[in-house]
Amino acid sequence: MDGLNLFNWNRYRYDKTIKPGKPPLLPERSVYACGGDSIDEEKEELLNMVTHLMKNSNITNYNQVAFLFRSVKSEEATTIGEYFEANGIPVYSPRSDMFFERTEVKQILGCLMMCFQSYLVSLKSGDFRRPISKGLREYYITCLKAALPLAKADAKLMSAIERTKKMIVELKNDSDTTLLDVFYRLIAFEPFRTHLSAKLNDNISKTRAARNLSEISRMLSKFAFLHEMHQLTVRNKHTLPEELFNVYLKYMIEDGVGEYEDASEYAPEGCVSFMTIHQSKGLEFPVVVVGSLGSVPKRNSDSLMYSAESRFFHRRPFEPMSDIKYFDFWRLYYTAFSRAQNLLVLSKKKADSKYFGEYFDILPDVSDFTERVRFADVKSVNNKNTYSFTSHIAVYDDCPKQYMFMREYGFAKNFQVHSSVGTLVHATLEDMNNFIIDGCEQQLSEELLKEWFHKHYEEMYDETGFSLTDEEREDVFSQVCRYYHSRINDLHFAWKAEEEIELVLPEFIMQGVVDLIENHGEYLEIIDYKTGPKPDIIMNPEKIAHYKRQLEVYAYLVGKRFGKRVSRMHLYYTNCKDGDPFITFEWSKDSIEKAVSEITGIIRKIEAKDFDGSVKNAYACAYCEMRHLCGKG
Repeated sequence: MDGLNLFNWNRYRYDKTIKPGKPPLLPERSVYACGGDSIDEEKEELLNMVTHLMKNSNITNYNQVAFLFRSVKSEEATTIGEYFEANGIPVYSPRSDMFFERTEVKQILGCLMMCFQSYLVSLKSGDFRRPISKGLREYYITCLKAALPLAKADAKLMSAIERTKKMIVELKNDSDTTLLDVFYRLIAFEPFRTHLSAKLNDNISKTRAARNLSEISRMLSKFAFLHEMHQLTVRNKHTLPEELFNVYLKYMIEDGVGEYEDASEYAPEGCVSFMTIHQSKGLEFPVVVVGSLGSVPKRNSDSLMYSAESRFFHRRPFEPMSDIKYFDFWRLYYTAFSRAQNLLVLSKKKADSKYFGEYFDILPDVSDFTERVRFADVKSVNNKNTYSFTSHIAVYDDCPKQYMFMREYGFAKNFQVHSSVGTLVHATLEDMNNFIIDGCEQQLSEELLKEWFHKHYEEMYDETGFSLTDEEREDVFSQVCRYYHSRINDLHFAWKAEEEIELVLPEFIMQGVVDLIENHGEYLEIIDYKTGPKPDIIMNPEKIAHYKRQLEVYAYLVGKRFGKRVSRMHLYYTNCKDGDPFITFEWSKDSIEKAVSEITGIIRKIEAKDFDGSVKNAYACAYCEMRHLCGKG
C-alpha cells in the first residue's frame, strides 16, 4: 500500500458525514486550486488570487487569508512570503526564522560592531580567539555593510559611534557603561528613530522593525547576564565583543530566531498569515491556502521505539504499524483543509502531483472564482487582561511613551542603581515586617536587618549581575535603618505584609500589592514604601495623584476583604533624611468611585494603544532607557 487511496479508512474509523460549515456558504464551489508548473508561477498566481479577492470585496482585510505549510521555513513558504512582501502584501510569519535577515537587525548589529575597534580588526583579518565559520563571518560583514551608509549619512550617529569606540579603546579602569547603554544611544538615531515612531495600532508589518529592535535589547540583556559582562571594563573590552558575536549570537543565528508573535491575536490586521499546519489547530480563517502538497508521509518510528512498544505495550495497536504514517499524513491535511470557513485553495505546482495530483485535475482554478460573497471576519480573541497598579498604571501615568516602549514593546530594562534601591529596601522591610507579624519583635535588631539586607543583595547580584559600590550599599541600607529607628514605637502595628489584592471589573482585572497593613484595633492603616525623592505636594500635587488613586483602591479592597474600616493611607519615603517622610491621605468611601473611574480611563487608553501623552514625571526621565531617543539624556 502506498498511501494514495486511504481516504477509505476501512474499519479504523467511525462513519461520519461531513457537512458545509457556517454561512456565508458559496452557492457553487468552495474548493479551488491555484498555481502553475513552477514555484515562480505558483507565487504569481497566489498573489493574483489574494489581490482579486480584495478587489472583489470577498475580503476586506488581508488577515482573513492564511497560508498553511508543513514548515514555514521551506523554500516554498519563504519564496511566496518574500514575493508577497515585495509586492506590498505584508506577511505575518513569526516562526519563519527570518529575524536575522531583517534589515534593521543587520543595521543595529553592524552599528554595535563599529563601536568595538578590536572586533573590527579581527573581523577583517579573520583572526579571532573565538573562531567563527566563513558563513557567519560573511553575515557579520553584511551587517557592517548595512550599517556603514547610516553612519556616513548621519554625522551625529557617526560621532556617537566614534565616541563610544574611543571610550572603549582608552578604558584603563572599570566603567559604569553597559552594553545596553550603547544600544540605547544608537537607536536614538535614524533609521531606528523612525522605526520606533510607528503607531502600535498600525499593522504588524509597520511595527515589526521596532519589535525586532526590542528583541535585540533582550538578547543583549540576556548575554550580559549569562556571560557575566554587565559593564564594559578594561578586562573585557576585547573579549566582550567576541563572546557576544562569536559565541552567544552565533548559536542564535545558526538555530534561527522567530519574530514577534502576539499570543492574544493570532491573525494581526493588515497581514496575510503564514503558519504551520500544526500551529493552525483550533483556528479558523475565512480563506485558507494549503501549501506543501508535495510532502510525503514521514517514516514510522525507529526500530528501537517499536521494540520498546512491543515489549511493554500489551494492547495491540488500533492501526496497522505499516499504515500509521499514511493515516497521520492524511490526518494532518484534514486538519489543514478544515481550517477554512469560506474558501479552501490548494496551492499547486507540478512537483506536488504524487498525492494530490488527481485532485488538482478535477478542481477548478481559483481564477474562475467570481462570487461576490463577502467572507466572514477573523474571530476576535476576547481575553480579559490583568493590569498592575505599579508596573502598568503608574508607569503609564508617569509617561505613556515609556509604557509603550518598556511594557508594550518589551525593551529590556537597563538595571541601574535606582532599580536596586527599590528592590533591596522593599525586600528587607518585608522580612522585618513578617518577623514582627510572627511575634518576634523583641528580637529585632540592626544586625538582623543587615543580615537580611546582605542576603537580598547577594540574591540580586546572582539574578541580575548588577553590583553596588560599598558607599552605595551603605546608603541604601541607611534607608532601612532610618525606617526602623523612626518607627520603633509603631512597628508592633504590623499585621499583613506584601498583601496581594485584586479588583475584577467587567473589562479587565486590576492587581496590586500592599506593602504593609497595620492593625490599630477598630481600624486599619496601609503604608506604601517609596524609595525615590519625596515630592513637594504643595507645589506639584499632580506628582502623587496616581499614588493617591492607587491607595484609595487598595483601601477599599483591604476593607472589603477583612471587614475592617481603613482609616488612613500613607506613602513613606525611605530616602527622606530630614523632615516628615510620610504623605498621608484620609480615606472616604465616596472617593473610590472616582478613583476606579480614573484608573479605568487609563487602562482604556492603554488598550486603545494611545501613547501620545506627554511625560508627567520628570523623575521618570532620569532613569528611562529611552531618554536619548526623547532628547532627555
